[in-house]
Amino acid sequence: MNERKRTKYEKLTAVNARIGSNFARLDSPGLKQIGEMFGSSGPGLWERVTTREPGVTRSQIAAGLEQGLRDLSGIVANQPTETRAAAVEAFRDAVEAEYPEFFERDRLRLAKILERQRIRTESDYYVVQYRLDEIEGDPAFRDEVDLLWALMDNYAG
Repeated sequence: MNERKRTKYEKLTAVNARIGSNFARLDSPGLKQIGEMFGSSGPGLWERVTTREPGVTRSQIAAGLEQGLRDLSGIVANQPTETRAAAVEAFRDAVEAEYPEFFERDRLRLAKILERQRIRTESDYYVVQYRLDEIEGDPAFRDEVDLLWALMDNYAG
């Protein structure tokens, strides 16, 4: 029996629900509050939105939710050192469990950015920023960190 493939909207609302539960376990009131916000935009979001704004499509909501994930990666990146690693892990767990292709696309985008040696868009900037958050402070990645910082410093966005 074939299981139905989940839509992008379904994956994103599942990610948000998982972010909510993952962030609730963190030792940070700010992240817990963010987790509550993301958790409330889990499954059932479209139904709640369309009661106020008929005509909104799931794909429009999915686009907003995906941008929310990108924005959240920036918020996670700006956490104090003592909570950043746990926040990155909680974020990564939610996305990899529910929408793993999100990171795969970012890995492909990062490869293109590195190949052209330039950040062209704000979206590229966030891909580079998230990679920095993953590897900064690990001596094994010192050369990559230096390169990524140089790319960010040269971005005129």
